[in-house]
Amino acid sequence: MIRYLIILITIILSPIVNGDNKKLPVPRFVTIKSNEVNTRSGPTTKSAIEWIFVKKGEPVEITAEYEQWRQVRDINGEGGWIHSSVLSGKRSVIIIGNKEIELTKNPTPQSKVIARLMPKVRCSLKKCKEQFCQIVCSDYTGWVSKRNLWGVYDDKDKY
Repeated sequence: MIRYLIILITIILSPIVNGDNKKLPVPRFVTIKSNEVNTRSGPTTKSAIEWIFVKKGEPVEITAEYEQWRQVRDINGEGGWIHSSVLSGKRSVIIIGNKEIELTKNPTPQSKVIARLMPKVRCSLKKCKEQFCQIVCSDYTGWVSKRNLWGVYDDKDKY
């Protein structure tokens, strides 16, 4: 009896635990789960490798889905098809622009400056609130304007 109960629970929960979350919107941002992730020209392991992501935690944008495959691009537009198992829902961002930006204590432009961040720095994303996002860079946690980040959407990302 217990064996049948375990099988029943496994069947019921398997779409939740192993589900593909196809109800999530496209496009959306995710991160690379491990180092050296191959991107392919098509959604199959037989497709040619076009690009290799070499840094765990790198933010990428999902632009299309096909079964367990995701078409992604990075900040430079490079990418291809990646199996969903090597992508993570954890979020990170890249500081954009051509000058340093201020990381502030609160989500307002007048807030106390905690640190200054250079362009191309990668940071973890904690949450967003209106036009600001809370990020973690090195040992600093603070707020920056969404317009200074690649890895969030200006108009709809409430992460």
